[in-house]
Amino acid sequence: MNRRGICLVVAMAVAGVLLTAYTASAAPFRIGHHRSVMGAVTIVAHKMGYYDQTIGKGKYTIKQFPQGKLMRQAILANSLDIGGAADRAFYSAISKRANAPGVGNANYWCKANKILTSPNSPVKTLHDLKGKRLGVGKATGTYFTLTTFILPEYGLSVKDFTTVNMNNDTRMAALKSRTVDMIALNNPQAAIAIDRGYARTVETFCKYANNLWILMANGKTLKKDRDVYTKFLRGFIRGMKLHRDNRDKFARVYLNHLQSKGSKIKLKIVKASVNDLTFGLLPSEADYKWFDHMGKVLLQKRKAKRTVDLRKEGMDLSMVKEAMAAEGWKN
Repeated sequence: MNRRGICLVVAMAVAGVLLTAYTASAAPFRIGHHRSVMGAVTIVAHKMGYYDQTIGKGKYTIKQFPQGKLMRQAILANSLDIGGAADRAFYSAISKRANAPGVGNANYWCKANKILTSPNSPVKTLHDLKGKRLGVGKATGTYFTLTTFILPEYGLSVKDFTTVNMNNDTRMAALKSRTVDMIALNNPQAAIAIDRGYARTVETFCKYANNLWILMANGKTLKKDRDVYTKFLRGFIRGMKLHRDNRDKFARVYLNHLQSKGSKIKLKIVKASVNDLTFGLLPSEADYKWFDHMGKVLLQKRKAKRTVDLRKEGMDLSMVKEAMAAEGWKN
């Protein structure tokens, strides 16, 4: 090869490296949110343009997920950069040394998680679940919490009833058709069912479980670009501020999003759903003790590889602390 040819090859190689570096740096930040109320702040922050302000317009994408575990899987598969997952799913991943640290507690969602039955059903309490059929997703934090921490309080186990495994979007129809006697459902879907007279509440989870919705980061992306997570969290906090300072506007923005997805939900139902959310970006000692307790149970059930002290590993709260300071937000 002559000198000119060698120079051309070298130039092409350098151009390829530069193009790869540019493409990597230009890759949008990939945000996931849950379609139920646990994802409300994320999508409202997006609709209000807060991520445009903090991350930059056109520098991120946002995708809706029907389940937290699917967001967790997407993060672990390197196809998502930030998403939410229930405390159980998060803890299980960290116990397996997943490179997906928690960067904050998005919200507490126990009020949003409801056990429903038909309005004219003879069911009064969870005691009445014995011998009946429950519609729920078996691979969900809801099912884990119900069967592990709540039903034992009523002297029940999974052997006392029939579990019918189904997705959120089929449970209400199953209850109406009497395919099942009770269902587990999150807001806003649960609130819609109650408002339309299709269901009534038997129980929520708050007396028995301290359910957290953890914001999980993609460890690979975090290593390359820590600042983008701080920017995301600043936008998220602005969404929380709107929830605190102008609940009506927050509800209306969330309503518009739900309607854009085909829901015929009413504003009063959205307001009731978002009112059930409470916040605490920095987990408290009570939260850590809940994780400690849950971790021991998960290990016994072989749902975790080991117990983890999340005070020492699995959480990186440095970015949310920076975001809170920048936004003037108190935990």
